[in-house]
Amino acid sequence: MSGGSLPRGVVFDCDGTIADTESLSSRAWGHTLATYGYEPTSEDFDAVIGHPFRQNWAYFSARVDLGEQDRFRASLRERFIDLFDRELVLYPDAMATMRQLHAAGVPIAVASSSSHGHVERVLDRGGLTSLVGVIVGADDVERHKPDPQPYLTAADRIGVPAPDCAAIEDTAVGLAAANAAGMYTVGIVRAHGSPAGLSAAHRVVDELTADALRPGGRGRRPETTSTGS
Repeated sequence: MSGGSLPRGVVFDCDGTIADTESLSSRAWGHTLATYGYEPTSEDFDAVIGHPFRQNWAYFSARVDLGEQDRFRASLRERFIDLFDRELVLYPDAMATMRQLHAAGVPIAVASSSSHGHVERVLDRGGLTSLVGVIVGADDVERHKPDPQPYLTAADRIGVPAPDCAAIEDTAVGLAAANAAGMYTVGIVRAHGSPAGLSAAHRVVDELTADALRPGGRGRRPETTSTGS
């Protein structure tokens, strides 16, 4: 990917990057865990953010008896869908950036630790489905973030070599996956994150635009950029 040009392909994370689902998920987990007598802390949520359900289940199961997994997951899903339907908010900067990239002819994919169907629902809510050529959900791969497989799969399916792609992430776990895939990484600071937590990114921004995806040269130290200034 040449310095200053748009990447040949862009892979977005979903939760916390395109939409504020992280806060909804935390509330759903908190409500459901409370029915089992466990009150999760902010440290708990820091430990599980960006990971798929099975890893989060294992984490909390080590702290409290959650009974049968499918029953717990059904209760969690019911609570989350209720919050999703009533309160989901998509980030305007992510939606605008997707539209800018699509207008420029840049292929777009989404690689998520959530299910394929969940990503579809998020994109549909924002009217973004037609802009995204490929979705790679947790149920589409065997290995999950921080393993690079989700990002490598997304790059392969949009037909762009991973080193020619940019990845947009809001968590350290996601950045580890995208960096391992060899992509140019942009960390977006959202309400639940901080620039320090995204220090592995090539660039850290507090507002997402297509221009933020233009690298100033690979191999440099990560920079913190406010594209809104």
